[in-house]
Amino acid sequence: MQIANVLASYSLGEADLLRRAMGKKNAEAMAKQRDRFMSGAAAHGHAKNVVTEIFDQMEKFSGYGFNKSHSAAYALVAYQTAYLKTHYPWSSWRRC
Repeated sequence: MQIANVLASYSLGEADLLRRAMGKKNAEAMAKQRDRFMSGAAAHGHAKNVVTEIFDQMEKFSGYGFNKSHSAAYALVAYQTAYLKTHYPWSSWRRC
């Protein structure tokens, strides 16, 4: 959202629409946002090839982006699961 706000003069509401289009993986909405992003960046005098590359990276990320908090939570669960499987194997549960 901050990239869109700084580079292309998006308001925070408009930037949220871009974030939502990325999150929903909506290709049609992303195409509209590309036009808006490019025109806003051009108004600021940014080089077209640089802005195109930035938007392409954002678009690629929208294909599969994952929230850091989710990643951290899944990593913790994976660690705990590995610990339990190592120190308390399933075969030892059968003896109970």
